[in-house]
Amino acid sequence: MDRTALAQKVLKGQPFSQHLGMELLSAGEEEVELALPVRPEFYQHLGVVQGGVIAALLDNALTFAGGMVFGPEVLTVEFKVNFLRPAKGQRLLARGRVVQAGKRLAVVQGEVYSEEPEPKLVALGQGTIAKV
Repeated sequence: MDRTALAQKVLKGQPFSQHLGMELLSAGEEEVELALPVRPEFYQHLGVVQGGVIAALLDNALTFAGGMVFGPEVLTVEFKVNFLRPAKGQRLLARGRVVQAGKRLAVVQGEVYSEEPEPKLVALGQGTIAKV
C-alpha cells in the first residue's frame, strides 16, 4: 500500500478526526498536508477559530509526518504550539514534516494556515513522535 493510501486509511480510522472533518491532501516520504473545513461551531466568542481546533489539526499533521517514517503505529509524546494570529476563513491547512528521526523518536515541525482569501500563517508547532 502506498503512503497516501495508508495515511487515508489511518485518517478514516480516527473517529475524532472524522468528527472534525479533517482531510488528507498529500503524504510524502517525511511530510504531510491536511485540511480542515471550518464550521460555525469551531468559532469562539470573538469570531475566530478556537485554539483547540487549530492544535488538534497541528497535532495530526505532526503525528502523520512521523508516521510517514515509522508507519501507522505512532503517538505524540509532546508538542508545542505558537499561535501567531487569529484564524479566520473557510478552511485551515496544516503541513507537517520530519526534522530528524531516530529508531523510535522523531522530531517534527509544522504550521497551520487559514485560507482567508489569501493564506495566512496562524500557528507554528514542534513536537516529538514515538513509534509504539
